[in-house]
Amino acid sequence: MELWIGLISGTSADGVDAALVRVGPGSGELELLAHRSDPLPRALSERIRALAAEPVGLRELLLIDREIGERFGAAALSVLDQAEIAPARVSGIGSHGQTVAHHPESEVQGSLQLGSAAVIHAATGLPVVSDFRSADLAEGGQGAPLTPFVHRRLFAAPGEARAVLNIGGFTNVTFMAAGASELVAFDPGPGNALIDRAVRFESGGREAFDRDGARARAGRVRERVLKGLLADPYFDLAPPKSTGHEYFGAAFFARVREQILDESDDPNDVVATLTRLTVESVAACARFAPEPPARWLLCGGGAHNPMLVEPLRDRLAPARLETTDDHGVPGDALEAVGFALLGWAARHGIDSNLPEATGARRRVVLGSLSPPAAFDRR
Repeated sequence: MELWIGLISGTSADGVDAALVRVGPGSGELELLAHRSDPLPRALSERIRALAAEPVGLRELLLIDREIGERFGAAALSVLDQAEIAPARVSGIGSHGQTVAHHPESEVQGSLQLGSAAVIHAATGLPVVSDFRSADLAEGGQGAPLTPFVHRRLFAAPGEARAVLNIGGFTNVTFMAAGASELVAFDPGPGNALIDRAVRFESGGREAFDRDGARARAGRVRERVLKGLLADPYFDLAPPKSTGHEYFGAAFFARVREQILDESDDPNDVVATLTRLTVESVAACARFAPEPPARWLLCGGGAHNPMLVEPLRDRLAPARLETTDDHGVPGDALEAVGFALLGWAARHGIDSNLPEATGARRRVVLGSLSPPAAFDRR
């Protein structure tokens, strides 16, 4: 058994999630020892989000890369302090970084995550596995989703078809037939990203997200607009597929807001309609499952929004909607736990992309090591 740290900042760019796990080769050999979420400074979050919306100079890109690396290094040390474990006992860090661009389309086939691995290593003294998406993209895959490797190991069940649903900035789902004999995974569409964008816009930046779904509850779903949104070709596109701010970003939001406010003077209707878009796009994605799920396991920030959870429970019935917390892994920690596990897999030469999820030509080991040959010296 080895100790590993996993680090990630999601597409909402609001904080760094860190998890410390003990992991071994057996399917049940994974124990979460500590996890935490450290908020990013508001000014840095805004600069990160601006990268997806407007051209940026290389100097700014380099500055943000270093600053995120420093935040990641600090988060790694903080989770070790929390667990009262010395860095020397830890085998390494798996760092996803902060995604600022994701273009899996054949014309580009690239994905950019910031958070310098060298800076994280300098802060912690630990080997850092990063850049998890590039190897899959080089093999013709989407470079996403990466977490099905983790979901299958943690949540597959003999005799029961399951879905693991993460509602972060964007949604991703892993459908597993009974015993994970078949697996399909992809991004159904926007999760919290458009909702958060609407809340920031309507509050003049004073609010970062729809706390407890209050704005969505106060608003009204504009059914005509929602019907048009659900006709977007992305939702009908068969997997493998992945998405991000490049598709469901500023231009998409501006178009939706204009359509809604053409027939309503209540900006909460924008939040309500975008919230229901997430619900309906998740419900519709079940048609791609290899077997109807008996149970959905929910994680991510959206799990705290009752205006997402309550309608989802109705739309997914008769399947049961539970949380990953109910199955031993806190939903707020799951992605960081996943990158600790992916770092461990890279250390041991285990291929961790799943071509049935990403569309890659073959299975490959994911990640790059900083510094080179670090494990040879440990």
